[in-house]
This record gives sequence, structure tokens and C-alpha cells, in this order.
Amino acid sequence: MSKRTQKWIGLTIITFIIFSFLSCTQSEDVQNETEQTSLTDGAVTTTKAVTTTATTTTAPVVTTTKEAVNPFAKPLEISYLVRFAENYEEGRWDELELEEKFNIDLKVWNISHTGEDCILMAAAGDWPDTGHVNFDPIRAYTDGLTRNISLKQIQTMLPEYYKILESNPIGMKINKIPTEEDKYYGVSFCYAQNNYWYCVNCFRMDWLENIGYDVDGFEDLTEVKIGYEGLSKVAEEKIYMTNHVFPYEEFLEIMRAFTEDDPDGNNEDDTYGAMFPQNGPSYGSEFTNMYTGMFGIVHDYTNWLYLDSLTNDYVPSYATVGWRDFLVFINDMLSKGYMTYLVNSGGANFHYNFYAHFNQGAFGHFPLDVYANMNPANIERINNWFPNGLLENDPEATFLIVPRLVGPDGKGGNKRYVDLPFRDGAVGTWTFGAGCDDEKLERCMALLRYTHFTDEAFYRYFYGIENVHYKWSGEPYNSAIIATEYSKIPKKYTAGASTQKIFATDKFLMDFKKWSMLSEFFYQICNYQIEHEWFIKYTIEPDKLVHRLYMGDEKYDEFIKLRQEINSDILTVANDFRNKAYKGELADINAEWSYYIEALYQAGLEQYVEYFNDESFGLYEIEKRSLYE
Repeated sequence: MSKRTQKWIGLTIITFIIFSFLSCTQSEDVQNETEQTSLTDGAVTTTKAVTTTATTTTAPVVTTTKEAVNPFAKPLEISYLVRFAENYEEGRWDELELEEKFNIDLKVWNISHTGEDCILMAAAGDWPDTGHVNFDPIRAYTDGLTRNISLKQIQTMLPEYYKILESNPIGMKINKIPTEEDKYYGVSFCYAQNNYWYCVNCFRMDWLENIGYDVDGFEDLTEVKIGYEGLSKVAEEKIYMTNHVFPYEEFLEIMRAFTEDDPDGNNEDDTYGAMFPQNGPSYGSEFTNMYTGMFGIVHDYTNWLYLDSLTNDYVPSYATVGWRDFLVFINDMLSKGYMTYLVNSGGANFHYNFYAHFNQGAFGHFPLDVYANMNPANIERINNWFPNGLLENDPEATFLIVPRLVGPDGKGGNKRYVDLPFRDGAVGTWTFGAGCDDEKLERCMALLRYTHFTDEAFYRYFYGIENVHYKWSGEPYNSAIIATEYSKIPKKYTAGASTQKIFATDKFLMDFKKWSMLSEFFYQICNYQIEHEWFIKYTIEPDKLVHRLYMGDEKYDEFIKLRQEINSDILTVANDFRNKAYKGELADINAEWSYYIEALYQAGLEQYVEYFNDESFGLYEIEKRSLYE
């Protein structure tokens, strides 16, 4: 080959490369100009230009654009059921919006969410296309009432939810069908409500000051500020939070002083350290967890197991030394008069009964329900519960919220509202009816994704329309909402006799901030708890949890059958000992303990322990920090 020929070929190649580069650049510019990405129904849809470049230097660049396919072109009827839908009125503003957006005819079933009504519905062979039904999802699937859903479908249609599953090692194990690979009975609930403490520890701060505590000296004292007009009495300088924890002996002294040293200054013997929030002997409730928590246990005596230091067995709370030590403590408090039982006022609703007695102003420490109190959604509670009810009688009262009480061994804390970050069973599974074919499933999942996993739709359908149903108490999306008085909402935007939260629920809401926006108080206390890691540091957890996830289906079913046969015998022994301890009928609880444990084992606890100690029964483990990030 001659040098001239080589040079010509070289120049030709260089020219071709330059021209090709310019052509590609032009094509990329056209593509960038025509590419559109939009968030539609919660899903990201991308439409790109299809570019064809000529193979010769003289051919023009031809650009064609593929028309976007409408995934909702075919109209579908979707039946829907969630909690609180029994009074739902068809044709609501939010229903109409969603029907138009997804080209569907939504049929909200007016069925009460009580177990009985859902059982009757299932017995008739009825099941909605999508929603939450209060009925065992395993049985519903076995009976052919529901369909399964695959992990791939969840990943594809609910990618935000799939990331939540990935964030915690147990996520992909909940509601899994054991006989079908990567198939599920439904979508497991996972929401922030699982992860908060139902009650917090609260002291009368003015009483603490009256018995000599320099509360203002706490370096981290933080004020709760309320802007809601209905809570003007508590707007400022009434409620405070701190990370201070009173040592056990100091707490006992506070209980004594609140009872004996006239902390309210009225020169009368009419005060107590605390009102123990029970009508009589029981294993407790969310309201007693802070007291039992001082000894490392909570009120769940059925499913929570602890490794007992004396027997070295995994046992329920009533067979642990923690329960023994708590009974000694509470018997001492009650016998000295530092604490008194909640009076049973004719079987009234517990909450109303509790706050009716609390509002008398006789108690210095109490469990404070953080979700229900000062919630503008319930005007009656605003007026009669904490703090307005008490301030009506004692306008100078102030309050201090602390993380925990501790026992003599330094233990102490509280219980999350629900044991696991994910739920299953009748109260924790979003299911799809057997009549929900793949075409309907895609539409149902698109609706679910939009209303639950996009900010735009969640705020609109959970809280309502800004400046119609609510306004922000501070910076938008970074503060609590202040609900509009119902009578002032235009009729076309009211929810009738039903709740607003029909199409957007809290069942998949892991963002604590979004959920806590329902009241200014709840928003501030929850964010303070997260900021200072109360939930991480002071949440009490079991060593083992009676649950399919940890026991396995076969062992779990065997154990439940055994429990049905012998549980009453075991509890007869446990209840008798508990009742005598509460009533002061045991001269020495510590001395009686070994006889009591022996009686429990003879009544059947020994058979329980065979299951509980089995190495195949895994320890309780979750990724705690992922719940609050």
C-alpha cells in the first residue's frame, strides 16, 4: 500500500469519526429535549425519543417519538374496604378525584371492621378486591377468598415499600406463604405507630419545685409550645421535657414527699405520689408499663418471654424475678399510701375514667397518653382530658416529661406500641380478593402506591386539603397541623359520618414526622424522643417472642394447641399469687416465690418451657435504628 493511499484512508477515518461525533451529539440533544419524566399515580413513567442516525454522510437525522401508553385506559370497578368505612357515603370528594385519576369506579364497602362482621362476610364468600379486612389472612387464602402476591410484584409495583422490607431483616419473612416460593398472603403493615410509646412519664413540675427540686437547673429543659386556640391555657410555660432520670431511691423519696409533704400547699392531706392506673389486680396495660418497666418487664404476659436469672429458662413475665420484684415494689407503694388504685366508676371507658380522677389534682406522677391528649381531632378530649381538665381546677399546674423510671438495678424503660415493626394476621395485612386478577392488581397497587407512598397524595387524602381541612402550626411540612373545626369545612369537602382517612391510611407510614403531625404536642414529644434516642436507649424488648416468625409454623401451631389445653391451669396459679400480692395477703413475697414457681411448673409451665428453650426458637431481633431514621 502506498503512502498516499495510507494518508487518504487515514484522513477518511478521521473525517468519519468527527462527523459521527457531531451526529451523535445532535441525537443526544434531540433526546434530551424530548425526554419527559413524570410522577403519575405514584409511578415514575419515562417517555424517550427514539433516534435513528443515517449510515451515510448525506442522510438526514430522523427522530421519532413513541407515544406513551396509558396504563389506565380500560375502566375498572374496584371494591375497597378499610377500617371506619361502615358509615362511608358514596361520592365523596376524594373518591371522585381518585376515580378520575385511575379510571376506576371505587366501591367502598360499608362493613363494620369488627371481627364478627368480617367473619360473616367471609362466610358468605365475599371479599373486596383490595383493602384491610379484620379476618385471618391465612385462613382467607386457604379458603380461596384471597389471592397471593409475589415479592417481584411488590418490588415492581410498590418499590418504596420494598425498600422498607429490605431495611429490616424480618421484613421479607412476615406473611410469607411457606409452601410457595416468594409468595405472600398480602402486604404486611409497617407504620410509625408500631414504634412509639403509648404513654410517657409525667410529673407535676410545680410539685417537684414545691418539695425542693430546682427543675429550672436542668440544662436541657425544653418547653412544649402550643398554638392551637382550643389549648390556649397551655400555650406556653406549662409543659416541659428533659432527659433527666431520677435514681430509684430518689423516685421513692419523691413518692413519699408528694404524699406527705403537702406539695399542693393547701394544708390538707389529700395528695398521692401516683394513681396506679388499674381498677384492681391485673397484669397491667400500656398505662402501667413505666412501673413494671422499672423491673425489666411489660404488661404482655402471653407472648413476651424473658430468660429468668433463677431458673435459666425462657418464661412469661409472671414467672420471672422481675415480676417478683415489681410485686414487692407495688405492694409497698400501695400499703404506704404513696400510690392508690384507680377507682372503678361503674365500668366507664378507661381513658375517661382515668382522666376524670386525674383531673382532681391529687396525683404527682402519672402516665400520659401522648397520642390522644391535646389532639384537635377530638374536641371533647381537648376540653376534658390532659391538661385542660386539670387546669380548670388548678390553673397554676405545670408538668415535666422524663424518659423513664428506674428500679434498684438501674433497669427501666417503656414498650413500643406493637412488638414488631411489621404486622401480620387479621390486624396487620392488606389483602387482595380472589377476584382481583393481575389487571385489577396493577390498578389496585397503583392506587395504593399513590395514596400511601407519595407526599402529594398522602397529605391530601390523610389530612385533607391545606387551608380547608387544616393549616400548619409552623413551617409547612415541618410542624404539626391545626385541624379546621368541622362545622367550618365546606360541605363538599366533609367526610360525612365517616373519617377522612379512608383512601390514605397510616398502615404503611414509617415516617414518624408525617404521622406525628396530627397534634402539636404529639409532634414535639415524638421528635424530641427521636432526637435524644429515647426509643433506642430505653425501649424494653423480650428475649423471645411467641410468633410464627421466630418459632416456625409447625412449632407455633403445636404450641398454640397446647396453650389452649393447659393455659387456664397455669394462669389459675399465676392469678392467685398476683391477687394476693396486690391485696397484701402475702407476708413475704420473696419467701413465697420458690413455692409459687414450683406450682407454676407443675400446672403446665414445664411443658411450655420445652418449646421456649428449644434452640430452633430464635431470639427476638430487629434492626431498631432503622425504625426511626
